Amino acid sequence: MTTMDPRLGPDSRLSRDRALRHDSDLEEVLELLLDRALNPRQVWLLFLDADQRLTGPVMPCDDYPLDPFGLEVTDDLGPLPCAEILAAWIGGLLAAIGAAQAVIVWERRGSREFTEDERTWAGAMAVECGAEGVHLRAQFVLHDDGIRQLTADDHLGRWSVA
Repeated sequence: MTTMDPRLGPDSRLSRDRALRHDSDLEEVLELLLDRALNPRQVWLLFLDADQRLTGPVMPCDDYPLDPFGLEVTDDLGPLPCAEILAAWIGGLLAAIGAAQAVIVWERRGSREFTEDERTWAGAMAVECGAEGVHLRAQFVLHDDGIRQLTADDHLGRWSVA
């Protein structure tokens, strides 16, 4: 996964062996990989192994529901809120690829300021991933000018586990 600019040589920041121990390391790699928003509304799923290295597929998912609490019917789980379904799906992916942590990137065109949609989804995913036992390492917003981390302080107090 190391990229190479023929003039500069390999970019060690994208090495498969690089441990992303700090959120700033993770943010740097995501910015190098994703750069800036191109899509009007998409979510990216990325995974880290037990040593905090990027692993498995980098998965873009478009057309996710507007409301994380809207009910959807699944064949295996029945009717559940969208955020709960996504958290369960992420948990299944973690197990299937042997990853330890998930990272969510909410992509959309626009400024670096967080939208209500992002705050709502981020809060819902933090709660649902916690309830599912999914280790959600971090969430970010990919916007027109780059990437910005969405921390618990940005959605804290919006949702609580009952």
